[in-house]
Amino acid sequence: MANYIVSSNDPGQMGGSKAKEDIIKFAQEDGYVPFRIDPYQPNKLAKLYYTNIKMMKFFKNTHIDNVVLQYPIPSHYMIEKFVRRLKKKINGKFVIWIHDIQGLQSGSDDKKISWELDLFNSADILIVHNPKMKEWLSEQGVTTNKIVLEIFDYINPQPIQPSEPYERTICFAGNLFKSGFIQEINTSNSFVVYGSNMPKKHGKNTVYAGQYPPDELTAHLNQNYGLIWDGPSVETCEGTFGHYLLFNNPHKTSLYISSGIPIIIWDQAALAEFVSENNIGITVRNLSEIDQVLNGVNEKEYGQMKKNVSAMALRLRQGYYTHKALKQIS
Repeated sequence: MANYIVSSNDPGQMGGSKAKEDIIKFAQEDGYVPFRIDPYQPNKLAKLYYTNIKMMKFFKNTHIDNVVLQYPIPSHYMIEKFVRRLKKKINGKFVIWIHDIQGLQSGSDDKKISWELDLFNSADILIVHNPKMKEWLSEQGVTTNKIVLEIFDYINPQPIQPSEPYERTICFAGNLFKSGFIQEINTSNSFVVYGSNMPKKHGKNTVYAGQYPPDELTAHLNQNYGLIWDGPSVETCEGTFGHYLLFNNPHKTSLYISSGIPIIIWDQAALAEFVSENNIGITVRNLSEIDQVLNGVNEKEYGQMKKNVSAMALRLRQGYYTHKALKQIS
């Protein structure tokens, strides 16, 4: 039996490939063999050679059972070539593990969405983020069997955050160009921001704390809550990036949880139900009411959330949800 996990090399992205790399490590624990595709070729000729010669060496393996393809791979041409050959060779299941649905990310790109939906329908199984993503795909005509991941695991080399004084402090980490709300949020509590492209305009209690690689960032997070929010407005998550929260699991959620930090999340986000059901944070309708909401959380209530999130942090660090999803492939 030979199971494979196929992924692309994603260089130059600040934390952009960490989710894929963590899944590869956990999949290897379950006996999966990694195979990497390099979509970043210097020219068209090199791309043709790589796709039709070097990439095809994968199929020289005498026996291929289950194959998990981590999507997206940033080349439609390479994906189509690989999948077409794979469908003729595979003995087990062809699984697509969805990290992002690019058509949803880019708004109303009907052509891109249509291509993705066709790809998803070509698989035997999809691993999707959450029930909202599963429902949306089904509504778009994707009939492939779907496994719900629930939350991304996260390998975190730093110690889980110990109990900090409860001062209702908040942190936010990410690429800040898509987080225009930072210019508008004005909380009486300390709001600490990490990442690139920090706007010059911000509230008086907003503090910029710099940019760090993912494995280093967690050593600097010592706030009481981690915020999940996107878009230009403090009233709701809107625009392309805000709308995407209706369907996806932001990887920064796993960053916060694996660090032992409870979550603040938009109450309409796809992950809001998971946060509430596991009592690992709070949901908010808008950021204008955040002081009022936080003032309603006492130390005892916060202590229970902290205990719950610390227990879940251990699960994420051990690959609990990855192993659970892979076990459902048969």
